[in-house]
Amino acid sequence: MKRNSFLLGAVILGLLLGSTRHAKAQAVAVTVRLDTNSIPAGGSTTLRVFAQVVPGLRSTTDRIFSWYLDVLNTNGAAASGNYAAMLKPSSDNDSQISSFGVTQGANRRGVYDTFMNLPGAGVNAPVELMRIPVSGLAVGQTRFVVQAGTGADLSTDFLVAPIGGGAPNEGGSYAVAFADLQVTAGDICAPVLQIARLAGGTQARITFTPCAGRTHTLESLSAIDGVAAWQTVAGAPHNSGNVVVNITGAQRFYRLRTTNP
Repeated sequence: MKRNSFLLGAVILGLLLGSTRHAKAQAVAVTVRLDTNSIPAGGSTTLRVFAQVVPGLRSTTDRIFSWYLDVLNTNGAAASGNYAAMLKPSSDNDSQISSFGVTQGANRRGVYDTFMNLPGAGVNAPVELMRIPVSGLAVGQTRFVVQAGTGADLSTDFLVAPIGGGAPNEGGSYAVAFADLQVTAGDICAPVLQIARLAGGTQARITFTPCAGRTHTLESLSAIDGVAAWQTVAGAPHNSGNVVVNITGAQRFYRLRTTNP
């Protein structure tokens, strides 16, 4: 069986390496999705690429035999694909007839593999081709686009094997092979301190609106001179948003530090 698989792989690779490019029918529909389409800067999600034989060919198709694709990222300043952590969870991952591709800028080109060991791959249900972690870098929007592969000198993006043998069907449809990602600033919380002197004049009340899920620490400083250090006010953490302090000295400065959690 291993020898047969190797020989079959060699046949497939020979077809892929054919030098003649020509117009092909669309035997496979490619779809793309993100686990979530909105993440904060510093957050992450996962890009997933799927393929399925088009309806008109499913009844006569054995499986998708091979695939060859590029992944394009239209705004690498907003988000990046961690291509080094790419997975091809359903493919054969045979190093002799597959590749994780090459990074060019924000894009990954020339990713290819086979489904010799997955009967029915992509016939009755979509098969997952790639799984790529994505990180948010800065506020903005990007689109991940999948297209026919380039750079590896292979002749076709998909080979689809018919039941019982014969000439393979070829070609992919990329009409919906994209996914948009919005990178946001995240949950910004910037409390404003309000200070009111209490009756008697020896104390003041400092109030603020706490940030959900954060730890709040009020700090004080006697002078902004580069020598004095910020000191934590007694009673920390101050998550209630209501702190009474003693008034000492001619002046006192306060700041609020928030941490997660």
